[in-house]
Amino acid sequence: MRLVRRVVLIILAVMTVALHGQARSSGTAGYGLEAGDVPRMEAGLNYDYVHANAPPGQCGCFSLNGGSATFTYNIRPSWAGVADVMVAHASNVGATQQNITIVNYLFGPRYSYRNHTRFVPYGQFLFGGAKEDVNFQFTINRNAFGFATGGGVNTRLSRRWGMTIVQGDWVYTRIPNAKNDRQNDVRISTGVLYRF
Repeated sequence: MRLVRRVVLIILAVMTVALHGQARSSGTAGYGLEAGDVPRMEAGLNYDYVHANAPPGQCGCFSLNGGSATFTYNIRPSWAGVADVMVAHASNVGATQQNITIVNYLFGPRYSYRNHTRFVPYGQFLFGGAKEDVNFQFTINRNAFGFATGGGVNTRLSRRWGMTIVQGDWVYTRIPNAKNDRQNDVRISTGVLYRF
């Protein structure tokens, strides 16, 4: 966890130095904002579907449902820093009484391809931590390293509101599971965006 904290602090320090005042001009008139301006910040709320593998590390696969909040700071027209916090839950996993809640808190860069349309495809690489709460005979609360890589497509609905049409991520975590301490999950998201 110390490594995760240090990485997060370094990312925040770099972003603080790089950030400055106003909306960024993308030079593309079709993005949907006046004169092609890119919003300085965007906040999003998403529905998340997660296809996960069960402990102890083999694929007795199961699904979780949840939500995530994202915060994006557009440093340049194509580059942004992203913070993403997701919470997903599954009950009665594998026809047992086992309930699992997973929390991912991830940070990193995003590259957006801004073009002459209102659709903005992007790719990102995020890293940080993952936490799992499991109710066996007693509650187990574990923290571990995690990262995600993937991308999606955003679009604008109005000057201030937008939508994440779809986002897909491969999420890798190192939560202890008494086997190989690795999880390879797939996350599919959709949601709304507010542009500042």
